[in-house]
Amino acid sequence: MIFDTIAAISSPLGTGAISVIRITGNKTKKLIKELFDNEKTEPKKMYYGWIKDKDEIIDEVTWVYHKGPKSYTGEDMLEIFGHGGVLVTKKILNLILSKNIREALPGEFSKRAVMNKKMDLVKAEAINELIHANSDYALKAAANQMEGKLSEKIQDLKKDLFTIAARIEVEMDYPEDFEVDNFEFLNSLNKVKDELIYLYENADNGITAIEGIKMAIVGKPNAGKSTLLNALLRKDRAIVTDIPGTTRDTIEESLSIRGILIKSIDTAGIRETEDVVEKIGVERSLKAIEESKLILFVLDNSTGIEDYDIEVYEKLKEFSYKDIIIVINKSDIKNRVNFNVPWKDYDIVKISASNGDIRNLEELIYDKLKNTVITNEYTLTNERQKNAVKKAIDSVSKAIEGINLGLTNDAIMFDVRKTIEGLNELTGEDYTETLLDNIFGNFCVGK
Repeated sequence: MIFDTIAAISSPLGTGAISVIRITGNKTKKLIKELFDNEKTEPKKMYYGWIKDKDEIIDEVTWVYHKGPKSYTGEDMLEIFGHGGVLVTKKILNLILSKNIREALPGEFSKRAVMNKKMDLVKAEAINELIHANSDYALKAAANQMEGKLSEKIQDLKKDLFTIAARIEVEMDYPEDFEVDNFEFLNSLNKVKDELIYLYENADNGITAIEGIKMAIVGKPNAGKSTLLNALLRKDRAIVTDIPGTTRDTIEESLSIRGILIKSIDTAGIRETEDVVEKIGVERSLKAIEESKLILFVLDNSTGIEDYDIEVYEKLKEFSYKDIIIVINKSDIKNRVNFNVPWKDYDIVKISASNGDIRNLEELIYDKLKNTVITNEYTLTNERQKNAVKKAIDSVSKAIEGINLGLTNDAIMFDVRKTIEGLNELTGEDYTETLLDNIFGNFCVGK
């Protein structure tokens, strides 16, 4: 399939100023001649012309030819820029597909770029993460990956491992001419291990920056949880009424607080109930709490502490290892009783969600989460990368252990090679079709 020619709409399909269609493969130059009757096309130069189907004019366009291997995919490529209408764009694509050219699969352009060594898998994933970034920290983490600092670090580690492997190989072939320097091997392998452990231990920051942080809003029915979610979102997402138990299932929405992506979950009121539907909502609420890093425990200032609040608190005690903020809502309403929060181990903040008075809460949320998304110039950004690094750590640890136990060079060489394989898996130098299909299947068509 790598030898066929593919095409796809690369711009969002809809009404707009410009649409973009990309073509890549060995039939690209032939297609240019058929579409534009142009035989002397210079690469990287923009041309103007008309696209016609026989004698019927379809659109007035500009186009650029990229000669392989100096292109995104490493193959001959054509980019056509037309008017951004749904019908006209589809007509151009259908005309191209009628020339014995196949419609591209999701991410197939980037997949070809990896297979043709134009970029590694880390950078390809970063492109997709950059496209889908919806917070400042996600954008920064993806941009760092695209810049290539992580790829450079991995290549440096592989050079060190290849040097070690070469030394071991020579000593295996000429045991009488070389004396084994175990200290030098151990020193080099420990440096590689330390670098990999640093990457692994800081991976969650990069992953969190990309994927966001889960935050559960919990409390008794009618404490104002849904109103608080709406206030954080700056829009009406959850239904708000004075009837307790209106929210009977969890509602998840994404929001950004000072550049941090937060997946906020409005939970059903946690209480004992015989209602079958509400009971399912309570179970899902407890699951949301378990999966969240931060919990907002909402109390109702107008009622004071009630048995329901104590019931919720008893449930939260099981999750005391998580960050918990006690939010006293409806602070604009005078409470009927002396309001005294007995739980002093957590941060307490007063708000009025219905009035949008939540600035102090947003600042506290940011302070709680800001250190979980700090990304340096090279950071892992997904679980696949993290798992590959873990494999490399396990293998280099076995190599170090083997030297300390006095194992033979061939046993140590096996683990050094497995370490290199783990890093190759990270960058995509050792790939399978299944791996690439799984990764690029989540990409946009045309990218």
